[in-house]
Amino acid sequence: MPYNRSIQFHVFYKLLQRDFHVFLSHALNNSINMFCWVTLSLLVYQFIMPEMGCVYQGDFLLVSCVISRAFFGIMDGVCTIVADLDNNKTISYDMTLPISHTLLFIKIAISNAMHACLLSLLIIPIGKLLLWNYLFFPYLSISKLLLIILVSSSFAGFFSLMIIGITKNIMQIEDVWNGILFPLFALGGFQFTWKVMYTISPFLSYLNCLNPVMYMFEGIRAATLEPTLSISFWHCCSMLIIFTIPMAYIGIHLLKRRLDAI
Repeated sequence: MPYNRSIQFHVFYKLLQRDFHVFLSHALNNSINMFCWVTLSLLVYQFIMPEMGCVYQGDFLLVSCVISRAFFGIMDGVCTIVADLDNNKTISYDMTLPISHTLLFIKIAISNAMHACLLSLLIIPIGKLLLWNYLFFPYLSISKLLLIILVSSSFAGFFSLMIIGITKNIMQIEDVWNGILFPLFALGGFQFTWKVMYTISPFLSYLNCLNPVMYMFEGIRAATLEPTLSISFWHCCSMLIIFTIPMAYIGIHLLKRRLDAI
């Protein structure tokens, strides 16, 4: 049955609030895990990799870690919902609330995006504290940095709906990780730029323009590092928004079909 719009948005807000409280209950453990990962990655890239001839150092890896967290940070929410659909199906209760199913699924995407975004924001301050004298960002634009994290997290949040929709049970998470997430990430530019890929193979570099994760990495480098290293910042933001729209539509459609939502 149709519900009053104000009631729907009130329920939407309360559900987001509930998810945020759950996120806070795990925030300390997530932050500690992230701190360990960022610390080890930075130390290796700043002090060991240059000895092997690597031209990129800690600053390059640090901003890549931010996007990595924004992209992979959705997996906690994905695993939780997939496990729930496979067992208790507590989401069935949410579906009985006075809120449209479309808005409920949008809430899931925004919740996943918000959690990934908040943890991503911690990474640059952590890195700067660890390598204070070694990290310089003369081209840093705070407004662009915050914008690309927000846009990237939003894409990841709606992308998570598609992942939930195609993952039949928790045992398939590894298949999704190896078959979808890791290829997008590995070719997205965690350790290289699009222009470097272009010098090796123009065909593959243009084919990689179909990879939305590439715009996440290129966008944050355009906001923090030497602009000539990367694709235009505004082009990256625009492409991520363009990719987000079909991800939202496909993800919501798959969830409705899976849950027999009308």
